[in-house]
Amino acid sequence: MKKETVITAVIFLAVGFLAGYITDAQMNWNGRQKAAAAAAMPSEMPPAGAPAAPPGGAMTPQGLPEGHPPIDIAAVIKETETMVAQNPKDSEPPLKLANFLYDQKRYSQAIEWYQRALAIDPKNVNAHTDLGTAFFYLGKPQDALREYNKSLELDPKHESTMLNAIVVNLEGTHDLAAAQKAWDRLHNQNPNHPALAGLKEQIDAARAPGGAAMPQ
Repeated sequence: MKKETVITAVIFLAVGFLAGYITDAQMNWNGRQKAAAAAAMPSEMPPAGAPAAPPGGAMTPQGLPEGHPPIDIAAVIKETETMVAQNPKDSEPPLKLANFLYDQKRYSQAIEWYQRALAIDPKNVNAHTDLGTAFFYLGKPQDALREYNKSLELDPKHESTMLNAIVVNLEGTHDLAAAQKAWDRLHNQNPNHPALAGLKEQIDAARAPGGAAMPQ
């Protein structure tokens, strides 16, 4: 099972902003499983087309100790391109690179490599979900929802994708009806999901007088 990115637990704070966190579940990098981890993430998304990382070929990866030498991203990409050329039907190299770039918040580049992996293996549910979440963080919620729909067509019981759909409809498109529908779907699948109560509060708060205005 590959890395599966989850946008979850959006909490409406009294000071008037949303906060969420992303859970990374199981990423296979160089043949090893990476344990699931939760990382605090702000609810604000960069505008569409904004660079997701500083320019240049080298940068220090997210999550490494301070002082760790930078990784040459361009060299990693070149090596992967060589592997892809040698094994054009193997979706693993482009998928691993996509996950790596996602972890560096280089979402535009990650999107390209998720798409290349999916061109080889279009039925990879987690890759569709991760691709959608990368779109979300580039301020493209409609593209994110399109990928989540593909994930759910492949696996109608994929809870992390259902959860992401709630958050994107709530924070990205501000479509409360769609957010409620996505919430209902997850509730029907798993009424004990720990994120449901908080997300329901967000939907109800947005519907209340003085809540977030919805587009007509």
